[in-house]
Amino acid sequence: MTDKKTFGSFIKTKRTEKNYSQKDLAEMLFVTEGAVSKWERGLSYPDITLIADICRALDISEHELITASTDTDVRKIEHEARKFRVIRSTWFWVPTISYAVALLTCFICNLAVNHTLSWFFIVLTALVCAYTFVPSVTYFFKSKKLLVFSVSTYLSICLLLFTCAVYTNGRYWFPVACIGTLMGYILIFGTILLSKTKLYRFKFVIAFTAVLALTILILLCVYSWRPFMLESAILITIYAYIPLIFCAVICMFNFDGFLKAGICTVVASCVYYCMGYVTNSLFGLNENHYEIDFHNWAQCVTGNVHLIVITAMLFISALLFVIGLLRVKKYKK
Repeated sequence: MTDKKTFGSFIKTKRTEKNYSQKDLAEMLFVTEGAVSKWERGLSYPDITLIADICRALDISEHELITASTDTDVRKIEHEARKFRVIRSTWFWVPTISYAVALLTCFICNLAVNHTLSWFFIVLTALVCAYTFVPSVTYFFKSKKLLVFSVSTYLSICLLLFTCAVYTNGRYWFPVACIGTLMGYILIFGTILLSKTKLYRFKFVIAFTAVLALTILILLCVYSWRPFMLESAILITIYAYIPLIFCAVICMFNFDGFLKAGICTVVASCVYYCMGYVTNSLFGLNENHYEIDFHNWAQCVTGNVHLIVITAMLFISALLFVIGLLRVKKYKK
């Protein structure tokens, strides 16, 4: 602890800032006014059992009391924290009250004009959906905010879609819309959430596999009310997704990133070039995707473009392989 004179001067300064008299401070601490006077004149220290009470009365920390100095860094942090809490509360309650007023207004107008609740439920679910985004129900949770945000916003979107489906007799498109929205959420939020778990290395494999399964589910839903070549559609979907899953598996391994990019580029170029052949085979088409003649673009535009694209992709992959091998060689030295 600092010397008595400095300590006493600090006590007096903090007491004066609070507009307390020596008598006021003494009554708060259940000591005599003379005891407070002795502290401030540097004649004695307060009893150690009074430290917590003195800090509470003068609104200072124990570190500040012991060192007889104001901890500006801590004060600044506390000030910023209080400001943040005020801004956070304002950000939550202003939109909340605004939504409530808008909802009440629509409720009254719907009853007054139509004498029943008709379009009000669309407004209700729309405002609920908006509320989950801004200001968000994460205000009520201290942890796992991203998980809460993703789940609450997805459910609110599904609720809004359901309401619209009821009003438009959209029982066919409703499940497709919900599944399609879920696919987007898995790709955006699923990978982020998985990155914080023990499965972080498999996050893209899991995400792409889940999206593949959901895409097939969408095809089944559409087929239930509008039949088409389901088997071919599922196979072309698998053909499109398998390279993504394969590249995700490649990215799991611990070797040079340029070599990974080179492998993924080769895979993408092969899948792209063979797409025409696979499509013809699955859907019984007879389109020529591979005839090449740079003197006859009118008849051979598809084949010419395919050749240019795959040549460029293979060149890029070769460049990536060279850079990767040079980096590996450099690290080995």
